[in-house]
Amino acid sequence: MLKKYRSTVMDFLKKGLSPAEIASAVALGNFVGILPFLGLHTVMAVGMAYLLRLNILIVFLGTQISNPFTFPFILYISAQAGNLLLNHSFLSIEFTRDLQVWKSYIMPTLIGSIILGLAVSAVSYVITLKIARRYRS
Repeated sequence: MLKKYRSTVMDFLKKGLSPAEIASAVALGNFVGILPFLGLHTVMAVGMAYLLRLNILIVFLGTQISNPFTFPFILYISAQAGNLLLNHSFLSIEFTRDLQVWKSYIMPTLIGSIILGLAVSAVSYVITLKIARRYRS
C-alpha cells in the first residue's frame, strides 16, 4: 500500500505540483474524510479544494481515508475522543431505538472528529511532504 502511495505522489510531482501543494491537498482530504458527514465528503472536499486552490483530485483521493471498512473505527474513536474532552470520561455505547439517546452521541462525535481529523491531517501532511521531497530531488 505504501508503494502505491509513493507512486501516486511521484505521478503528481511529475505533473508540476510542489511537495507542499501535494501534502496540503492530502491533508485537507484526510481532514474532510474524517468528519462524520456521510454523503457530503466529496462535495465538501471539492468545494474546499476549489476555495483553497488545491488540486481537486488529490483532495478527493485524501477523503478515501474514510471508507466502509475504516469509517466505523473512525466514528468510534471520534466519539470516544470527543466525550473524553467534553465529559472527562469514555462514552459507553448502548444500542437502542430511542432517539433521545443519540443526542448524547452527536456532539462528542462531532468534536472528536475535528480533533482526530486535525491529528490525522497533520501526520499525513508531514509524511506526504517527506515522501514528495525525497522523490522530487
